[in-house]
Amino acid sequence: MNWKMKEVVLAVILAVACGVIYLGWSTLWIPISAIVGPVGAGFMFGIWVIASPIVAYIIRKPGAAFIAEVAAAAVELLTGSHFGLTALLVGVFQGIGSEIAFGIFRYKRYNLFTLMLSGALAAVGSMIYNLIANGFGYYTTKVFFVTLGIHVLSGIILGGLLAKVVVDSLAKTGVLEQYEIMKEKRKKEDVNGNASGM
Repeated sequence: MNWKMKEVVLAVILAVACGVIYLGWSTLWIPISAIVGPVGAGFMFGIWVIASPIVAYIIRKPGAAFIAEVAAAAVELLTGSHFGLTALLVGVFQGIGSEIAFGIFRYKRYNLFTLMLSGALAAVGSMIYNLIANGFGYYTTKVFFVTLGIHVLSGIILGGLLAKVVVDSLAKTGVLEQYEIMKEKRKKEDVNGNASGM
């Protein structure tokens, strides 16, 4: 499926914005993890995967979630993240996880459940990367499942739910009128209007 120029431009703008947010969030993670520990600070995870559901929810095309997450991670890396190359590599795994959520429904469902699933599977992708990068002995079994649970919950709330709130708020301003999200909304309104008029 071909991307229109306006979709590419919007995806780039949103990816850059999310990448800058990722950088700020990474900086904030340092003092918070020092206070509550890296496992406890896992509640922050969801913000680091929000680019995928935001862009996919608006543009609604295969690959949008993956491209957005990797691009945002690249911006985080290039703007000086203390996570270094890890920021980009984990972004690839998070993007794959998020993309799977939309692929499961053949890119036809972009509701709250799908966005939340996107955040949850991005968390799974992130943990897969951690296991590959650090080895299976990096976590004890208990710490692994607690960390995974916190990341999945955070991905659902801060990744999926917050992404829907942000995009729906943007849609109300009218700036998304030319994108697939609003085109599909208008189609549904027309169908419902015609049905009620029968």
